[in-house]
Amino acid sequence: MENLNNNRKGNYKIYKCGTMPTEQLRILETGNKYGCMNTKASCYKEGLSKKEIRAEFLEHRKMAAEDNKYAFDPYKFYIPSQDGKGKAVELTRDMVEAYEDGWDLDIPGDILVITNKIPGVVAGFPVADCPVVIASDLKNGVTATAHCSAAMIDNYLPKMTIESLQSEYDSKLEDIYVYIGAHAGSSWTYDKWPNWAKENFWEETGAITEENGLYKINLRKALLSQLHPEQFETFIVNTTDTRTNPNYYSNSVYNNGKGPKEKDGRHFEGAYYQKTKRL
Repeated sequence: MENLNNNRKGNYKIYKCGTMPTEQLRILETGNKYGCMNTKASCYKEGLSKKEIRAEFLEHRKMAAEDNKYAFDPYKFYIPSQDGKGKAVELTRDMVEAYEDGWDLDIPGDILVITNKIPGVVAGFPVADCPVVIASDLKNGVTATAHCSAAMIDNYLPKMTIESLQSEYDSKLEDIYVYIGAHAGSSWTYDKWPNWAKENFWEETGAITEENGLYKINLRKALLSQLHPEQFETFIVNTTDTRTNPNYYSNSVYNNGKGPKEKDGRHFEGAYYQKTKRL
């Protein structure tokens, strides 16, 4: 696996040996190398208008595209609205052509699917602690991406991401390759049981444990309990801890301004099929 992390070489754990059988699909993880990867106002110079922030954000995407030899179009970044219902939506060419800037397209749903029919288009999410689950049926040229926050893990979104490929594209488990992006490590704590942790698996799997009055959150354990890595040909986890790694933003460390300013922001985790010609 090469070029998985365009900011710094991350830490990857392969649960079952295997390699991506195609050079066409690429994972994009920007870290903080190009600046904030959304329009969060606090990440930009004070006093900038919304239009100016949008222009600067586009420059960040252009820098990422240049570093990747323009294998994707910096205008063609897409995220769904994340309404919490687990709906999967395929990004079509008509949707891509609806707006010059993909950020303007409203896509209701939680799981965004791209296919090799729309190369150069990036599907994913701006995140700062939450892992993005990327599941790709490389045999059929289809890839599903999902922003798996703790609350959405509780809603079984990682499991639904795999099931969306099975139900909509007749994907077989043995043909699905899974990648989990960088996320917060187990130093993330709450001072009480989190109100989003409603399902029993958090306690049963040790994904939430109590220690000295603090509740330690282990997102990775929760994810793996749903996804069962042994079922897949290749299952890769970027074990980079966004809380401690200086090359990533972290919402929990920034803590609404109580933590270091450099942790305030969003990096982008997603996937694309390499562009062979401009859309």
